[in-house]
Amino acid sequence: MRITGKVKWFNNAKGYGFIEREGG
Repeated sequence: MRITGKVKWFNNAKGYGFIEREGG
């Protein structure tokens, strides 16, 4: 599952991050 956009930050320990969507 991929999300198009820039990753604002990624927590490698928890394995998730916030995605800033393009045009949003």
